[in-house]
Amino acid sequence: MNTNINIAVCDDEQQQTEYVKMLVSKWADESNIKINIEMFDSAENFKSAWGENKAFDILLLDIQMGGQNGVGLAKELRQSDTKLAIIFITGFVDYMSDGYDVSALHYLMKPVKEDKLFEVLDKAVSGLYKTARTIIFPKTGGGLKIKADDIMYAEVLSHTVMLYLTNGRDEEFQMRISDMEELLGDGFFKCHRSYVVSVKYVRRVTKTAIILENGQEIPLSRNLYDNANQMFIKNN
Repeated sequence: MNTNINIAVCDDEQQQTEYVKMLVSKWADESNIKINIEMFDSAENFKSAWGENKAFDILLLDIQMGGQNGVGLAKELRQSDTKLAIIFITGFVDYMSDGYDVSALHYLMKPVKEDKLFEVLDKAVSGLYKTARTIIFPKTGGGLKIKADDIMYAEVLSHTVMLYLTNGRDEEFQMRISDMEELLGDGFFKCHRSYVVSVKYVRRVTKTAIILENGQEIPLSRNLYDNANQMFIKNN
């Protein structure tokens, strides 16, 4: 792999930071991966660097820090970046539910185990280099190309289907919801006769609704609950 992977470690405990840096460097050597690694002792210092250059690919982030904690920092980062691979490091199981709000890739419990860290870093890198899937949607006058990762959900309205995108834009198509479901393909599932949702942007599944990362609720049909829940578990 010729491209450098940019990795940040953010933890206010110097000993922990040095230990994680050592493990990350060992992983890179054994995997023959070139990395740049930077260390930060607070959320504030990381935000300062992030504001100047959003070049990081992976963030190993402690949750319990003086000043702003890791969850608060992750929520801020997610407002402008959905692709940064965030790996939480924590000493408390209680914090794990917070990861759904920010699409954390994984949780590592302290003390960090080498094999677990290596496994998660492998997963993060494979995600970075996964080719983005583009879907061509039929439009009058030609097709419209949209990246699958940019689509949150589809909704049927009267005789049209609306696609709602991550940038706040929406697109209208003349087709049935069943045809839209087939076109969207892997990574999407029907949760209601009027909705098809991207599993990538699902924060939580209840008995009656799909909760998206932005807090929006999409109705969930009772007979589709099991399928929706399995899709969610499989992708988290």
